[in-house]
Amino acid sequence: MDELAQACEEVARNAGRLRKIAALSAYFRRLNDDDLALAVQFLSGGPVARESLNHTLFAREEKVKLSVGYSLLRDSLQTATGWDWETLRICYSEVGDGGETAALLLRGIAADRPMSLAEADEIYQRLFRARLTARKLEILIDVQRTYRPLTIKYFLKMITRGLRIGLQEKMVEEAVAAACEVPHESVRDAANRLGDLARVAVAARRGELAGIEARLFHPMEFMLAKPLERLEDLPSPPDWIVEDKYDGIRSQAHFEEGHVQIFSRGMEDVTGAFPELRDALRKLEGNGLLDGEVLAWRDGRALNFNVLQQRIARKSVRATLIAEIPLVFMAYDILLRNGDLLLNRPFEERRSILHTTLAGQPMPILISPQYSIGTLEDLDRLFREARGRGNEGLVLKRKGSVYEPGRRSGAWHKLKRPYATLDVVITAAEQGSGKRATMFSDYTFAVRSENGFVNVGKAYSGLTDEEIRELTRLLRAASTDRFGRVMLVKPEIVLEVAFDGIQKSPRHKSGYALRFPRIVRWRRDKRPEDADDLSRVDALYRATM
Repeated sequence: MDELAQACEEVARNAGRLRKIAALSAYFRRLNDDDLALAVQFLSGGPVARESLNHTLFAREEKVKLSVGYSLLRDSLQTATGWDWETLRICYSEVGDGGETAALLLRGIAADRPMSLAEADEIYQRLFRARLTARKLEILIDVQRTYRPLTIKYFLKMITRGLRIGLQEKMVEEAVAAACEVPHESVRDAANRLGDLARVAVAARRGELAGIEARLFHPMEFMLAKPLERLEDLPSPPDWIVEDKYDGIRSQAHFEEGHVQIFSRGMEDVTGAFPELRDALRKLEGNGLLDGEVLAWRDGRALNFNVLQQRIARKSVRATLIAEIPLVFMAYDILLRNGDLLLNRPFEERRSILHTTLAGQPMPILISPQYSIGTLEDLDRLFREARGRGNEGLVLKRKGSVYEPGRRSGAWHKLKRPYATLDVVITAAEQGSGKRATMFSDYTFAVRSENGFVNVGKAYSGLTDEEIRELTRLLRAASTDRFGRVMLVKPEIVLEVAFDGIQKSPRHKSGYALRFPRIVRWRRDKRPEDADDLSRVDALYRATM
């Protein structure tokens, strides 16, 4: 674990992607098979329980993630260091990272004992097995008093799964490939088949990648669509197939012999929220993995996401709600069929297999309609028609393209335009993390109402670092109160924000929240009284119902 921490530091020091991969691959080469598996697991997915839950289908193993809250980590650090709460809060505010804060405060306190990867894993297992908070606290305090501060920094980061060293899982894949001297594509394909990069790494070293068979019931990364900002940017329109872009929940449906699991884009198992879809998918013959979208559906068209939201995150769904908000699974790709992984098959061949798989299936299983285009004028017409059907826009898929999990390569494009923009006023700012730890980069914003300003959302993307630095100075001067990392400010600064929709929200006094807001620009030319008001938000919401 000490060497892993040092390798992470080297990765963090290197700004270039290739240098990060080279540093990590050099570290992997020095490890034996057991340590390689642990290091890759820690870096790609965090600690997992050894006592996995088993499922008979495709020898499925569900990796249980470690759940240790920030309050528990804070309490353990307070006890280990003896520092008071206010000191810890100030230190964390300045550093912006819990693991790094712990490492700095534990200098001269921790006993500086070395830690191996196997020892780290054993401690994680004790945390998994601990049922009482007091026992978990005891384990964490002992760790922070015993081992080297740098190692503790990354031991804690593995728990929170927030390394913040500019390392993505795809880069870990590439480092494994380089260390084992095999093509990255072979490692990526094996990881997609197995869903376990740690085991793939060992197989790559032993030359056993070809023997890894595909498995169902582990979520695979989704292929992503690259935004198309202008119609004119699309090369050769006849080379693309067009589908509607739906405003639902991107999902994978895994099925075999009556067993079904539906995973969201966040890799969460959401099967329980959609019992009618589960029951319909159980009727499919053989086994397979469908890529598609869960949609609220009525009268032959998708309903607004605000309607679908009422079905999300429910452990049990009453029959009346199923009747009130009917759902469909809109399938648009198939990634595995009867044990055969289809990722590298051309798009048209996968669609043919999809149609064969779902032939004759009634509602609520649908296949997304497709359209061909010859000109940009055709594309513009289809976009307007899709919006007329209440959908977000279009997805364009290059003919002959393969399925690339987790990638936004340009083989798929998405064409959508913001639902609207609003001029809003900043009412609170939150301190950033990492390179923005000394700046206030996350902004809560509001619109005007009869009783002052009421919040409608929060955004952090869209401004340059220089603009954020300038805003930080202005917001500090306008501060009225401080609560930890959040600073309340006078409503003086106006932003223009774009968003994809509006939904009801009890979290805000306005009663509304913007969906996927992003900052378009800082409106230096506008005053707070020029901001949009709540009546416009209400009108925009009603227009979507």
